[in-house]
Amino acid sequence: MTMLGRYQIESRLGAGAMAEVYRATDPEIGRTVAIKVLKQDFAGDEQLAGRFLREARAAGALSHANIATIYDVGQVEGASYIAMELVEGRPLDEVLHAQGRMPYERVLRIARQLGDALAYAHGAGVVHRDIKPSNILISEDGRTAKLVDFGVARVGDLEGAGLAQTQAGQLIGTPRYMSPEQALGLPVDHRSDLFSLGVVLYEMITGRVAFPGNGLGALAIKIAQEKVEPVGRIAGDCPSGLQFIIDKLLAKKPDQRFADGAALVAALDREIHAAGEAPGGRRGLTLRVKLPLALVAVTALALFACMQLIWSRQEAALESMAAVAGESIAAFVAGNAAVVAADNAGLPPQEQDWTSVQAFVASATQDQEVRAITVADAGGVVRAASQPGLVGRAYQPQSGAGAPVGALRFVRPIDYAGARFGTVEITLGRTALDQALATSRQLIMALSAVLMIVVLVVGYLSGALVTRPLRRLRNALDDAARNGFALRISHNRRDEFGQTFDAFNRAAAEAEAMASTDRAGAEAAMLATRIAA
Repeated sequence: MTMLGRYQIESRLGAGAMAEVYRATDPEIGRTVAIKVLKQDFAGDEQLAGRFLREARAAGALSHANIATIYDVGQVEGASYIAMELVEGRPLDEVLHAQGRMPYERVLRIARQLGDALAYAHGAGVVHRDIKPSNILISEDGRTAKLVDFGVARVGDLEGAGLAQTQAGQLIGTPRYMSPEQALGLPVDHRSDLFSLGVVLYEMITGRVAFPGNGLGALAIKIAQEKVEPVGRIAGDCPSGLQFIIDKLLAKKPDQRFADGAALVAALDREIHAAGEAPGGRRGLTLRVKLPLALVAVTALALFACMQLIWSRQEAALESMAAVAGESIAAFVAGNAAVVAADNAGLPPQEQDWTSVQAFVASATQDQEVRAITVADAGGVVRAASQPGLVGRAYQPQSGAGAPVGALRFVRPIDYAGARFGTVEITLGRTALDQALATSRQLIMALSAVLMIVVLVVGYLSGALVTRPLRRLRNALDDAARNGFALRISHNRRDEFGQTFDAFNRAAAEAEAMASTDRAGAEAAMLATRIAA
């Protein structure tokens, strides 16, 4: 076959139980498509062909990133066909056969796409009814999944048909992915697709089929009555949240599964978010340790920022005080030297007397904090100095405004009666200032250390206050998992934990009542199931 209507057939891609798939081109718009053609064995049945086309047209109304788009449906010379989007990739069953089980991160990503596609389709009133790996195409980069064959797989299940016809149709398809209601010939709705998706996810995460066996009858009994082997026993790396999602999808009763695809997507989103947050490797620290460590870390950061601010401002304040004191000392020395400098200003150099100033300088430099004093007259000649060798030389002020390392320098003019008679330069040590700053830092650090210890103790005790009721709740849940909900948490708390315990007790009472009801009807339900099977 080289032509089908206006489509140019290029090659045969494969065949299913009821249709063959070809790669073709629509020459009118130059688009490459996949053409699914109903086999001749079924093409002669007008009812089957009509159902094939009606369901294809219903699926053709869907437009979703994870659903292969249907472009055209019709009949040419008695052959019913569907023209759909050609997905460059491989069916999921081939991917699983080649690669084996998938990492749970990839399973979550693909499951989320498929769940969203089903939610969209179900919202449009379209139920797939044949979810299986071969009807899921994985793109070449492995990141995108697309559902195909909406409505085609159940074409053998005609309106008003009985169980025998359903079984025949499913036998042609893939029985091991049926839902229990499909296996028992009961009416199906969108929740049947969710069960089938759960079977697919089970196979993706474990690398094994959920319901092994051969023969429609044996598979139908297993699907309707037997539980699958726990996922965690096969795939130890599968998160408990994903295990719960798969178990809920595989619930025998439709009302015990997710209500719809949107609820499934919400659960998968929570699990994807949790997987992104979960640290790998060994178990983390307990809350009793985490809480005080977090408090200490936050307190340490806050204290560090505050100490930096306090130290900088305190240092500036102390240096300002030292500068005021130094200016006062320089003014005092200049004042003492002013009268002598004014008297000597009108005398010849050989008649000038600076003895009193020199004596004052010698006395002042006895103080350890006074490093140096220099007194120069109006002519720039040193007349008194803490270093005798400078006396009689030309005064050479230090370059720049800064002081020597570890010292403070002050320069003050000698003024008397509004006239300038010389200059005084004093260099003071800053040992006392540095000691004061060091003492202040030590006291602040000691206070901070005490505060950190207090925060650590308070955090540890707070963690204990939180972990004790959490441990009680965890133990109660563990007991409930082992022995059922025939227990209650006794407490006298009036806080949020008390409310949580009360909520657990209410849930336990409700679960116990439901369990009693289920046990009462379990035998009758199982008998009905076996008869139906």
